[in-house]
Amino acid sequence: MDRWLNGSASAQRALFVSLVFGAGSLFVGCGPTYPNCDNDEQCHEGEFCVNGHCEDCRDDSQCPTGQMCESNDCVPIPGWCNSDADCPADQMCERNHCVARPVEQAIDTPPPPPQECQLQAVYFAYDESTLDDTARSALTANRSCMTERSIAAVSITGMTDPRGTEEYNMALGDRRARTTRDQLQRLGVERRAMTTRSVGEEQATGSDEYGWSRDRRSDLAPR
Repeated sequence: MDRWLNGSASAQRALFVSLVFGAGSLFVGCGPTYPNCDNDEQCHEGEFCVNGHCEDCRDDSQCPTGQMCESNDCVPIPGWCNSDADCPADQMCERNHCVARPVEQAIDTPPPPPQECQLQAVYFAYDESTLDDTARSALTANRSCMTERSIAAVSITGMTDPRGTEEYNMALGDRRARTTRDQLQRLGVERRAMTTRSVGEEQATGSDEYGWSRDRRSDLAPR
């Protein structure tokens, strides 16, 4: 009888210990299973417990820059930008949003005024005071320019290159000036509206054949 009682007591103690530990295990293991949750600590890092479920975000502040919280997911903000490079070619970044570039209106620039004609120099061959075709064309253009600019009178200065004596060059410059005057008179300029003079080689600047060809001329100036 005592052996049965002793055996029964041992069995009761073992059952009690099993019930205690079993109840503890049941208590410890009763929390929600991921992704279900009761608080943020039961979610992965960077997630938040929203309505009992682990989600990416509750609001926009929990999303990276350039994203917003939509249905508890962080998604790109439409049209968001950090610089013009993030926007299409026809848009620019303004306050972190791509907006249309302002249309630049073309400014109507008036055409420049026509250039005023200038009286041209008349060039001569070496040791010559006669006019060639180029010289006659230049004088015809000068006659038109006088009319266009309403130039009523001109002074004509004959020049030479530095070769030859001073006296010879003064006479040659005079002949060139007079030849120029006579041709303008034929083109309709009154003789009394023209004066002539010679400076000979005084204003010559050439030092080679090209430069000397530029020295051999008659210059016209309004007066």
